[in-house]
Amino acid sequence: MLTRRMQVRAVADLLDGMETGLVWESFAEPWREAYRTLFSLDGDKQEGIQALTRVLAREELGEVLALASTPITFPSLQELAETLPPIEWLWEGWIPRGMITLLGGAPGAGKSFVAQDLCRRMIHEGLSFPDGTPIPQAGGNVIYVDAEAVPQLINERAERWQMDRARMYLMLPAEDRLYIDFTEDLDRDHLVEMAYELAPVLIVVDSLSSISSRGENSVEDVRDVLGFLNLVVQEIQCGLVLNHHLRKQTAVAVNGQLTLDDFRGSSHIGAISRSVMGLSVVQTGPEIDRNGPRRLEVVKTNLGAYPPPIGVEFVPRGGGVMLKYGEAPEAYQEPTRTQVCAEWLVQVLEEAGEPVAPKDLIEMGEEKGFNRRMIYRAREELGGELVNTGGRRSPQNKWALVGWDDNEKS
Repeated sequence: MLTRRMQVRAVADLLDGMETGLVWESFAEPWREAYRTLFSLDGDKQEGIQALTRVLAREELGEVLALASTPITFPSLQELAETLPPIEWLWEGWIPRGMITLLGGAPGAGKSFVAQDLCRRMIHEGLSFPDGTPIPQAGGNVIYVDAEAVPQLINERAERWQMDRARMYLMLPAEDRLYIDFTEDLDRDHLVEMAYELAPVLIVVDSLSSISSRGENSVEDVRDVLGFLNLVVQEIQCGLVLNHHLRKQTAVAVNGQLTLDDFRGSSHIGAISRSVMGLSVVQTGPEIDRNGPRRLEVVKTNLGAYPPPIGVEFVPRGGGVMLKYGEAPEAYQEPTRTQVCAEWLVQVLEEAGEPVAPKDLIEMGEEKGFNRRMIYRAREELGGELVNTGGRRSPQNKWALVGWDDNEKS
C-alpha cells in the first residue's frame, strides 16, 4: 500500500535515474503509467520529462519535479531533541508553562475563587503558591478571560483581597456581543493581541462551557478550540488555567477522589490538557457542609509525579472570603455498627463511674439492639481503653475504663 507521496517520490527518483525497488503493479493511476513510461526510456531526464507530459497533468508533473532530488526524511528523537525546549513550570507539579492546565469542580466548589487567588499570587511579590513553594515570576501581568461575563464579581473579590488591579486584565465579550466564542476569529484575535501586548505570566479562562458555540462533546470542536489555546500559551510560554465543570452525576457528590471520567464533555478535553486539577468539597462530619473544606489535587499529569493534595478553606473576611491552604482534609466515614457499640460501651462505663459486670452490660446492650457477640467485638476494638478487674474467667470480673481506680483514690 503506497501513499500518493510515495508514488510521486518514486516517479521523481526514476526520473533522476535512481533505483526505487518498487514494482509498477503497486501504483495507482496516473502514477502507474508514469512509472511504466520512464522504465521504457534510456534514462535521459529531458526525454523523461517530455514523456511525462503525455501521461500527467501540468499540476501532477509539477509535483514530480518539485520532489526531484528531495529525499523523504524522518528525524529521529535524538535529532528532534536538539530543537525541543525543556519543560518549564509556573507552579511546579501543578501548572506547566506553554501547556493547558484544566481545573475541574462541581458548581459552587470554588473554581473561580482558586483561579483568581492564583492570579493574586502571581501579581503580588512576596507571596507563595498554595503549597508554600516560592513564586519565581511574581509581579507579572495576568489575563482573566471572563467568558461568563460577571466582571463585577471579579472586581469585588479583587477589592476585598486588595489585589493590584492594574496588573489584572479582563477579556470580556466585544461591545456588540453577549458572549466570547473562540471558534471565531474576532475573539481569537482579541486574546492573541492581549497576550502579545501584556506578556502575561498566567491566563485564566473561565470557563470552557462559555467559550465555544459548538459545545464540548464533539472531539472535532473541542480539538479546534483547545488547539487554539494551546498555540497561544506555547507562543507566549505562560501558564493557562482552564476552568471546567464536572458531569451532573458527579456534581452532587462531595467525597472521593476525582478521576477524568468525572469531567464533563469529550474525553479529548482531559487528553489535550497536560495537567488536570480537581477541586472537591469534602464531607468531614455526619452532615454535608457546603462551606466545609475543599481538596485541591492533581487528577492527571503527563509531566512527572503527582504532588500531595492540598486542603482549601473559605475563611470569612470583610463580607467575603479569603482562601486558606493547608493539609488536605480526610473524608468522613459512617461509623460501623461495631464502632457505634464501642461508643455506647464507653458511655455506659463513664456514666456508671465504676466497673460493670459483662453480663449486666450484655443485658443493657440487648435493649439497644447490641447482642453478646457484638459487645465482645466492640470490647476488642477498644483494646487498652478497657481493663478487667479480675481474671477474664473469674465470676467476679468486671469491665472498667482505664484509670478508674485512680479516680476512686482521688
